[in-house]
Amino acid sequence: MLTEQGCRARRGKLWRLVAGDVEWIVVTEPRHLNYLSAFAPSPFVFNSQNASGALILGRDGTAILVADNVQEPFLNAAFAGERVMPVWYRCVESASHRAELVVRSVLERLKKCPGQVIGYEATACPAALADGLRSSRPGVKLVDVDSVLLSLRRTKEADEVQLIKNSLAAATSGLRAAMQDIRPGATELDVYRHVQRVAGEAAGRQVLVYGDFVSGPRCEQIGGVPSERVIQSGELVLLDFSAVIDGYRGDFCNTFVCGGRAGARQREMFEACLAGMQAGERELRAGALCRRVFEAVRGALAERRLAEYFPHHAGHGVGLGHPEAPYLVPESSETLLAGDVVTLEPGLYIPGTGGMRYERNYLLTATGYENLSDHPISIDA
Repeated sequence: MLTEQGCRARRGKLWRLVAGDVEWIVVTEPRHLNYLSAFAPSPFVFNSQNASGALILGRDGTAILVADNVQEPFLNAAFAGERVMPVWYRCVESASHRAELVVRSVLERLKKCPGQVIGYEATACPAALADGLRSSRPGVKLVDVDSVLLSLRRTKEADEVQLIKNSLAAATSGLRAAMQDIRPGATELDVYRHVQRVAGEAAGRQVLVYGDFVSGPRCEQIGGVPSERVIQSGELVLLDFSAVIDGYRGDFCNTFVCGGRAGARQREMFEACLAGMQAGERELRAGALCRRVFEAVRGALAERRLAEYFPHHAGHGVGLGHPEAPYLVPESSETLLAGDVVTLEPGLYIPGTGGMRYERNYLLTATGYENLSDHPISIDA
C-alpha cells in the first residue's frame, strides 16, 4: 500500500498548489482518498460495495477521514490524524442510507472547522454535501480543486512507483505463463483465467486483472474482452492488460503466435513496432513535447509505409487511472515531466494479415527514463 510519508508529501503538495484563501479541502473521489490517505477498501469484499468516504484536510496539516463502521479495517489502515466512524450497520437494526450517513457525518465534523473558503471536487462531491455546505455556512465560497488534483497525480512519489512496479511484476508472471503454457485449442477466456491465477499467485494476494485478451481476426480490431473463441494453431494472441494492486496499475502489451511461427509479413510488422518503440524512447525525457513523441513513433512506421495501419495513440500516462495524463497524441499540448509514468505502445492492424501491439512502461527522470517493465516482447511464444 501507499506509505504515510508519501501521503503526507502529496497533501503538502496539494496545499502548495491550491489558492491561498482556501482553509479546508473536502476530498470525496475514491481514488483521491487512496492517493492522499491510503484509504483503499478492497473491491473483493461485500463490505466495500456501495461504500463511500471523505477526507477533510486543513491547511495546518489536519487530516480527518470519514467512513462508516463496516469500513473499519480499511479506515484503520489508512493514514489520517483523526478517524470519524459513524455506525451504518451492525446486523441488529435495519441500515440507514449509507452515502447520506457519510455526508451528514462530514457536515457535522466540519462544524468544528471554522472558515468560509472550502475546496472540493466539483465532479465527485455529492450534491447533498455541496448543498449542505452552502446551507450551513451562509456566504461560504466553494473552490473546485479537481484540476489541481489531476495535475498533481502526474508526478509520482516513490511509493506510487513501487506499487506500479508491483503491478507490473505480477502481470509479467501472468504473461510469461500465458506464452509458455497456452496451446492451440484453448479459448481466450482460458488465457484470461490463467493470467489472473498466476498474477495473483505472484502477488501473493487477490489482484484485479483487466484489459484486451483477443486472438486471430479479433486482433485486427485492436482489442476486446476475452471470449469463448478457440485459438487456432499459428494465430496471433494479443494480450494488453493491467494487474491492479492497491488501486495502482501498470499497463503493458505483447502479441505472439500460438503454436506456430510468424509469417514474413507479420514479422515485418513486429520489427516495425519495435522500431516505433525505439524511436519513441529516443524522445522520452522531461521537457519533451508529447506530440513529438507521437510523431517519432508514427514516423518510424511511416518509413516502412505502415503508418496508415497505426490508428491510435503512441502512449499515455498510467497509475491510479488508465489512461491518464499525459497523452502521447498528435494534437497534445502537454510536456513530459520528471515523475511521469507513461507507456509507449506502437501497434499495427492489417486486415487479413493480423493485428499486433507492443507496450512498455517508463518513469521519466531528470536525466532520462527508467524502463519499469521487463516483460517479454516477442512475436514468438
